[in-house]
Amino acid sequence: MKVHVVQAEYGDCLLLTSENGKNTTTVLIDGGPYQTFEKHLKPTLQKLPKNGKLDLVVLSHIDNDHIIGLVDLFGQIKEEREKGRKELVKIAKLWHNSFNDLLQIDEDPNTFFRNSFLPLNLGSEDEKKKMENSLTSIIITGFQQATDLSSLAKSLKVPVNPEFEKLIQTDNSPKIIKLNDITVHILGPSEKNLEKLRKEWKDWEDKKKMHHARVLDLFQILDKSVPNLSSIMLLVERNDKKILFTGDGSSDDVVSALSKDFMLDNEGRFHVDILKVPHHGSDRNVAPYFFNKVTADYYVISANGRDDNPSFDTLKWIIESNNETKRSITLVFTNSTPNIAKIMKQYDQKKYNYKCFFVQGKEDFITIDL
Repeated sequence: MKVHVVQAEYGDCLLLTSENGKNTTTVLIDGGPYQTFEKHLKPTLQKLPKNGKLDLVVLSHIDNDHIIGLVDLFGQIKEEREKGRKELVKIAKLWHNSFNDLLQIDEDPNTFFRNSFLPLNLGSEDEKKKMENSLTSIIITGFQQATDLSSLAKSLKVPVNPEFEKLIQTDNSPKIIKLNDITVHILGPSEKNLEKLRKEWKDWEDKKKMHHARVLDLFQILDKSVPNLSSIMLLVERNDKKILFTGDGSSDDVVSALSKDFMLDNEGRFHVDILKVPHHGSDRNVAPYFFNKVTADYYVISANGRDDNPSFDTLKWIIESNNETKRSITLVFTNSTPNIAKIMKQYDQKKYNYKCFFVQGKEDFITIDL
């Protein structure tokens, strides 16, 4: 198996390829933010996959730094099909939990948010303009784009979540899907977390606060709860090789899912060849214990310093946990950032037994070959 880490700046875009003789299985996980498709994902797909097909496309969760590139990809294929041109790639199916299905809402996000706020008595024109700007900020975080992606998939006759009853979720144990020569364990989101997300949403809808407070509460839910609670998290296996894709999920949820499926060893640990570090290396989604519980040979972090990602603490926890086990590890980054430079200065690579690799210059991706 190979993981191609596509340059996605502050977002995520990963291409998994698994070759078995003449047969190749290809999975695209997330598409990155604005301009990722034109600048990096499209050139990558022109080189890979060899069979010109994506066996599976996964949107880990609704957020513009993961979804925009997928909307652009599906949009280009639709345009090519309408004009009778050769399509960039063939897409077999899409895994995607839509805004409407997650929160059980009938209206599209644009209509819903505007109907929720604009009828309020806002007073001055200045307040109305501020509200319009707030609504635009909310909508462009990816929620309208999630509806657009669903519509594009439908128009292209790409099946959405065909192995599931509408939503991708787990209950008491991870769901296992066989995809050609690879095995995919669905680790999240859990039914419990989606119920928690819906409760937060209902509590927000039921509040009778002033509109400014309601907007702030909504931003909290969309910025933190949706990515953390609804991320599709996958463990991909082939033979003895393992890759863990975490989206923007919580490290607690990863460990909980692995525990339910009895994957932890006698010491309570789980080792993978490649770990896609949650939420671009943010210390909001991980804790020091996580990197002692889940160890890896390669740690992938897609970030460019925005929102202070990857955080210094996350990098420190990875390196220090590895120092205890005396393993040699490799950190794979899409970009150099101040925190990475700081960690490399404070933690000598030879002493702490780690290497750092970056997507180079104008390259579109870096490949980890297992």
